Amino acid sequence: MEVFIEEMVERKRTAGQLVSVLLLMVLSVFVCFALMVFVVPFIPPMFSSVSFLLVVGVFYVAYRVAVSLNVEYEYSLVNTEIDVDRITNKRRRKRITTARIKGAEAFGVAKENKHEYEKYLSDASVKKVIACHDKKSDENYYVVYLEGNERKMLVFSPSERIIEIIRKANPRRF
Repeated sequence: MEVFIEEMVERKRTAGQLVSVLLLMVLSVFVCFALMVFVVPFIPPMFSSVSFLLVVGVFYVAYRVAVSLNVEYEYSLVNTEIDVDRITNKRRRKRITTARIKGAEAFGVAKENKHEYEKYLSDASVKKVIACHDKKSDENYYVVYLEGNERKMLVFSPSERIIEIIRKANPRRF
């Protein structure tokens, strides 16, 4: 029987991200003011549309950077593989990783297996893939697996349905 589950998890915005968006907006207003005071007076009248395009360009770049912080993760569980996609601003999708559960080295809750979790986090040979709601949450799960020739650690926030299927797929490990 084939199993297929999809679920979306929105990444929580940190205070640092909110402050950086605010600073970005203030900086873009300052840059536009500087353009109007120092650059526009020296542009010949026949190129006045260039100054307008410069101002619009500054605000557009600031907008694109600000909305790029809207991130969601989609977990797709198909049989014994979890595909994790990063969705930026509900437009751009990028596959981050595919974790094969059958041959996984470790799986657990970060809070319950704190020693093992921190051991893998500090191991430089294991590539970390953080795809969870909140990085600092004790409710995050982790799975350590091989992708190609590289050991990876996926930190994610799955639902109980996904956890149950993972445990059934590899009962000796979990």
